[in-house]
Amino acid sequence: MARKQWRCFFCDEVFKRPRDAAEHFGCDDACEADVPACKIAAHEGHLIHYIRKLEKELRRYQTEDSDVMRSIATLESDMAQKVRQAEELGYAKGVRDMKAQGFCAEPQAHAA
Repeated sequence: MARKQWRCFFCDEVFKRPRDAAEHFGCDDACEADVPACKIAAHEGHLIHYIRKLEKELRRYQTEDSDVMRSIATLESDMAQKVRQAEELGYAKGVRDMKAQGFCAEPQAHAA
């Protein structure tokens, strides 16, 4: 069985590894096709690697899947949980104080 290969229509280069093909052609999950590496800078291969890395990072920001966004979501969740716990503790303290003063915490139980 032959291994899968990718051939560039512009430079006719053949890629045998998916990683090499992805670096040359760009990421396949974009709405618009990326410009192939041979069209960007044929003589500067290290720039292509850097550009593809930046494109991937930009896509993560556009889909709100960056490390920063994940951290923000975690902080929001932690803060909401702490606020909820503080509210519950405050309510429980209020009920304790009310009972200590001789009031009933369930007035519906006494309604006729």
